[in-house]
Amino acid sequence: MMAPMPSRPSRALGVVITAGILAVAVAGCSWRVETPPLERRTPTPTVVLRDQAAIREQTVIDVADSSESGVAESLLAPERLAALGGVYVATPSPTPSPTASPTPDPTLEVAVADAIDGALEAAEAAEADDPSLAALLRAVALSHAVVTDAPAVAGKAPRERAMPSLGDEAGPWLPADGTSADAAALASLAVAHDRASFAYEVAAARATGVERERALTRSRLHEARAAALVALPGVEDDRASLYDVPPAGTGTRKARAATERAVETEIAESYAALIDGADAEDVPWILNGAYDAWMQAASLRGFDLADVPALPGVTAAG
Repeated sequence: MMAPMPSRPSRALGVVITAGILAVAVAGCSWRVETPPLERRTPTPTVVLRDQAAIREQTVIDVADSSESGVAESLLAPERLAALGGVYVATPSPTPSPTASPTPDPTLEVAVADAIDGALEAAEAAEADDPSLAALLRAVALSHAVVTDAPAVAGKAPRERAMPSLGDEAGPWLPADGTSADAAALASLAVAHDRASFAYEVAAARATGVERERALTRSRLHEARAAALVALPGVEDDRASLYDVPPAGTGTRKARAATERAVETEIAESYAALIDGADAEDVPWILNGAYDAWMQAASLRGFDLADVPALPGVTAAG
């Protein structure tokens, strides 16, 4: 015999019905269940460093003047800014914030000095987490330094010039003991310096007066650097007794200056190529070597600031 059906819905069924009625009621009253707000993303420290560098480049663009360095910066700074990814613009807040009091724009000299110092400091901070960004920032600092200082050395006597922002006019010019720099790269640098020394000797033989003395001085500077590099442990001596210097490259004063600028630029680019991948301990002598070679080139007739790269030694945005 079948059991009689219950005369009222079960408690479980009643709960389901009640929940459905509540859902309809809530929908009809335009109410909704409260959800937690989306979490605001916090930028990583390296992203912050990159954004700050981009702001510094934008400032340089904004204050670039009609001076030789200012014109060069107006062409080079946008390229650096693009490599840094541009200036980040945050989504405006729905609640307006108080308008900040305007501050006067810095001079180009101040903006560039801030860009150099800021890039070097940020590179050190980014070294462990983002070596590519560190290399990019060091290239930025080097380019700014060359563009800023090159006009002042035009026609000046040759001497070693360390990058001022590194704080020591005496160098360093060579890696310290225990360097991780590739021995083959150091050997190539020695050859580049030795080839430059030879080219200056040939130029001196066809020059007279002050031009001859300056060529001989540069020859001796390069010869000494080449000798110091091959004296480092593990560095092969690949120097040659003779190098090819086409007669047309030393026939006139203009041709000699062009040849000399070319060998200095080659050396500058060779040093700059070591920036990416360099350990922090090797950065000072690498930057000094690149900066010094560009300053030597800038002291020669016919040097053009437009030939200075925006990101020496760095071909990608990092």
